[in-house]
Amino acid sequence: MTGKIPKYFINELILQTNIVDLIKSKISLKKTGRNYQTKCPFHEEKTPSFIVSYEKQFYHCFGCNSHGNVIDFLINYDGLTFVESIEELSILNNVCIPYQNNNFEIKKKYNIKKNLYHLMDNISNIYYKNFINKNSKKAIKYIKKRGINSKILNLFLIGYSNPLAMKKILKTQLKNFKKKDLIKAGIIKINYSGKIYNRFNHRIIFPIRDKHGRINGFGGRTLKKKIPKYINSPETEIFHKKKQIYGLYEIKKKIRKIKYLIVVEGYFDVISLTQFKIYNSVSILGTAYTENHIKILFNITKTIIFCYDGDQAGKNASWKTLIKSLPFLYGKRSIKFIFLPKNEDPDSIIKKEGAKLFKKRIKKSICMSKYLFQELIKKYNINTVEGKKNFIYYSISLINKIPSKTYKFFLYKYLGKKIGILDEYSLKKIFYKHTHINLKKEKKYSLMRVLISLIIQNPKLYKLTKNYLKFLNKKKKGMKIFLNIIKICNKNKNLNTGILLEQYRKKKIYHILKYLAKWENMISQKKIKKTFLEILTYLNKKFLNKKIEKMILKEKKIGLDNNEKKKLWKINKKLINLK
Repeated sequence: MTGKIPKYFINELILQTNIVDLIKSKISLKKTGRNYQTKCPFHEEKTPSFIVSYEKQFYHCFGCNSHGNVIDFLINYDGLTFVESIEELSILNNVCIPYQNNNFEIKKKYNIKKNLYHLMDNISNIYYKNFINKNSKKAIKYIKKRGINSKILNLFLIGYSNPLAMKKILKTQLKNFKKKDLIKAGIIKINYSGKIYNRFNHRIIFPIRDKHGRINGFGGRTLKKKIPKYINSPETEIFHKKKQIYGLYEIKKKIRKIKYLIVVEGYFDVISLTQFKIYNSVSILGTAYTENHIKILFNITKTIIFCYDGDQAGKNASWKTLIKSLPFLYGKRSIKFIFLPKNEDPDSIIKKEGAKLFKKRIKKSICMSKYLFQELIKKYNINTVEGKKNFIYYSISLINKIPSKTYKFFLYKYLGKKIGILDEYSLKKIFYKHTHINLKKEKKYSLMRVLISLIIQNPKLYKLTKNYLKFLNKKKKGMKIFLNIIKICNKNKNLNTGILLEQYRKKKIYHILKYLAKWENMISQKKIKKTFLEILTYLNKKFLNKKIEKMILKEKKIGLDNNEKKKLWKINKKLINLK
């Protein structure tokens, strides 16, 4: 645990969250017996090995060994931090996080975020009203020129920032907020002379929303001959450009099942495509395409189509995007590319051609493999020995980034055709390196290992331990862990595997306990209770027998006093009862 959020709250949060429902909202699950099953979202596989247990509130993949509770799933699937995953669960369960009083900084940070969301919502409303109330003739004229209708203005909450809007922000409608709040939100700056400077002055405003619909930042397009033409909010407590995707919330309002996503460069690209009823387009705010973007997009769809501007910068961005995406291509995932004519962008081309022709461009989008080899052949002259060598070397280095073995196989075959090597034996000799899989040796199958795995997988077994805990060897390896688990179970009556593991998250033993939580101890469900009691009985007998042996040895050497003889008698009696 971090100590920043109360343990009891995290336990309650995990208890309130059904892991099956949470995972079902992101990937499809099929009920098989007592559990739910699907293909693992974390690696490529042909047959489903990803299991979700309702009883244990725990997931486990037998293929890649990924496992954990609801918090672990959000961390691994959505790429969230531990605190972000708690915040996500609190939003889903409609509860507030009760930060501990002694963690003033954390509580303060939480309140800052809460206030910022409230502030951004208010400011967005002012920008929007400022635009639709016809107080901004230049902005209205510009939007009409771009062909944007009122429905789209409303969907994307497009607004306008000018001195009138800023006056409202500073004086009339935001009395509860201070100037420092507006600075934290990135709305205003204060220059060296102490004067207030409106960051978005005379700019069309594009509110940027997260997946819950909360406004966390703004984009601004200038109406003057100003550089830069577009700006975004600075980094704040709630706005992080490297994680932000514009248009994602709006898509989810329009489409339930998203077959593919079109990634474009600008705000108007997304807005224009949406107006032409091509609803599945998003933008990454003009920043470099990051791993966070890739994870978020592939969690929504299996196919991503990149459609950058038809200039050299757009072509360069496409190639960089391809290379960054390679490590994420497994399972049914794929990336494609649309290349527009010179000096065209999605906004301009759809207005010229219309939706039908643009949809044809989507259908004819170039697959990754074709684009990969097209570019490599341009770069290297495969008619020379040196060019062919460099072409092979660089091709292999890129293909090896792809985790999918099937994808790799066909790419190697395609590469072989390009360089004139057609027989499979020669291909294998050149391309496939011998790999030795270093499998971790299975740890010793000890009774303590079985005992701990049973209590972690079935926490309610703690109720059976009352008469056994006095006669256990506390020095035995693993016994302290077992007794600590029993102690935790006694304090928390409604424990399941997911909640139990959460008590150890920041402790060294956490990864061992996670391993034991999914460890196959080869005990059938019907025999779990019996086996648990048999192990406890055996360990009790072993401990008592050792005590008896010590006392008998002492009796032979120096003899026992009356108290010691009574003690020996009691131990023998206890041992007989156990038998």
